[in-house]
Amino acid sequence: MRVLTLSMLLGFSSGFLAPQKCIIDLGNLSHRQELVRLDMISSLTDFFFPPKSEPPSKDDSKKEKLLNLLAQVEPNKSTSNELTNDILNAVVELEKECPTLNEDVLPSIAGNWELIWTAQDRANMPTTNREQANFFGNWINPLENQSYSNNPSGRANPILPQNIQNNLEDVGILSERDVENSVKSTQAIDLKKKRIRNVVAFEVNNPTPLFSKNGKTQGFITVDVKGNANDDDPRRIDVKFDQFRVAITNSPIDITLPLGVIGPTGWLRTGYVDDDIRITRGHKGSVFILSKPSARSKK
Repeated sequence: MRVLTLSMLLGFSSGFLAPQKCIIDLGNLSHRQELVRLDMISSLTDFFFPPKSEPPSKDDSKKEKLLNLLAQVEPNKSTSNELTNDILNAVVELEKECPTLNEDVLPSIAGNWELIWTAQDRANMPTTNREQANFFGNWINPLENQSYSNNPSGRANPILPQNIQNNLEDVGILSERDVENSVKSTQAIDLKKKRIRNVVAFEVNNPTPLFSKNGKTQGFITVDVKGNANDDDPRRIDVKFDQFRVAITNSPIDITLPLGVIGPTGWLRTGYVDDDIRITRGHKGSVFILSKPSARSKK
């Protein structure tokens, strides 16, 4: 004989009555009774073993829209205001559909990333930060921006404030390339060591023999940042800029400057991350779209 023993919860929830046992003979149940039995077992299973919450479904159409817009961005040139606005609007929509659970966001951003595009989105930055940005005007301490640039209209690979970089490219000092960028921004995040390293490698035209090879000078800028997970927001890292380094290849120029107490502080919050791309916002309104190098190499 098959017997199902259930602890009836009648009155138990009030705390005054002990649970009552009910023994049901399952030997000769009709088809309908069998369905009731299965439904009862399913309900009890869901009650005692609730299913784990699932992350939001991934909206590939919104991601595809953003990637198509980014494909229109010219390398090492300022993005038009119209395209910048379209990209920022697509970013806002994609952030609403992040497929990664809050508690998994920070573990997901560990590793190496390459900057695709960055801009300032003052329309969606906190009010206090917007007031600070307006007070300081268009100038931003380059150490406080991952991309080392103030880019109100967006740019693929910045290294200097936008108007300065544009002028250097116009006169041919900073080279423009259609296939390979003359400026490449990367980021490495080490959660165990609580370190973030931002590196900008650059190449400039140099017709003189001084520190040049084949008419070009190469170098890199590195900014090391200390990062700690925020106690209240699982998507945010609080940062303090720790060390700045600039080096020119094939030259004696290799300068490292510890920042110590003068190192700027701020935060980075990741609104979207999946296996391929990441969208992170900075405390002064900057938006950074990054991709994993492995993901870009597959395309």
